[in-house]
Amino acid sequence: MSKKCLGCGISLQTTDSSKLGFTKSLDMDYCMRCFRLKNYHENSKLSFEVDNSKILEKVNSGQGKVFFFIDILNIYQENIQLFLKVKLPKILVISKIDVLPKNIFLKVVENYLRNHFRIQEEILFVQRKRNSAKKIYEHIEKDASSNFYFLGLTNAGKSSLLNLLLEELVENSKPITVSEIPNTTLDFIQISLPNKKKIQDSVGFTYDYCFKDFEMLQKILVKKEIRPKNFYLKKETILSLENQIFLKLDDVNSITWFGSENLLIKKIYKEKNEEYLSFSVPAKTNIYLKGVGFFYVKNAAVVQIAGLKEENIAIEPSFLGGNFYG
Repeated sequence: MSKKCLGCGISLQTTDSSKLGFTKSLDMDYCMRCFRLKNYHENSKLSFEVDNSKILEKVNSGQGKVFFFIDILNIYQENIQLFLKVKLPKILVISKIDVLPKNIFLKVVENYLRNHFRIQEEILFVQRKRNSAKKIYEHIEKDASSNFYFLGLTNAGKSSLLNLLLEELVENSKPITVSEIPNTTLDFIQISLPNKKKIQDSVGFTYDYCFKDFEMLQKILVKKEIRPKNFYLKKETILSLENQIFLKLDDVNSITWFGSENLLIKKIYKEKNEEYLSFSVPAKTNIYLKGVGFFYVKNAAVVQIAGLKEENIAIEPSFLGGNFYG
């Protein structure tokens, strides 16, 4: 059996530095990609294609229970459908809730998930903190299963929480590699817990996220509670995000951004010579820029967006409920 990288799960090899899994010595625990990410925050240019169907096939052919992670800024139909395709007993884990403004109540979000997406399984809300890792471990200890899968969307924070769990439970544990780069984990990583149970940390499910260059991936990372940015737009006004994505509405409206405060969002008044996609949306709608954040549109509108492909965008009724008034 080949030795696997403790950081990303890929099989280690010493023969080809241009391929994934390369290490200078098989005595090392990490591939060079993980070593550079961990120590120098350096992005590797090596590519890796994820097949969502193969991840599901492997899990559904196994036994155990699934913790399925979706972060709070990416709750839309495409991602929920992946959760629903898991055939094993499962828990929906909504992660990174610490970025939500405090006036948004989790009970409202839970009711939204159950009513809009018809989620019947248990829903767990977690932060990027040790107490959330302990909450997950309490579920593992109480459950009769001996095998648990950590599944979820890329960058949903599952490996980060798993590292926090290992720090608490496993003496001298070596961390899984985490970063803002999508699909940092490359293959299933099996971890043994002190109670003789096992966790399988999987490759993150991929989707058509908006940005793939390293600089932007660092910029879009939300590290603290979001302070929503509200914009009152007139008909002729265009909203620019990083001068790469442009949004305009057919009439006067209120629109609010939920995402990283590091992104430059501003009104511009000169028409951009861009090809716009057009969407008709009802009042209180979230327009998701996949992997980045979402715009909350207060009133019904025709929304035009340029700088993205249609597959980069998802539109859902908002989960914000009556606790937010844009």
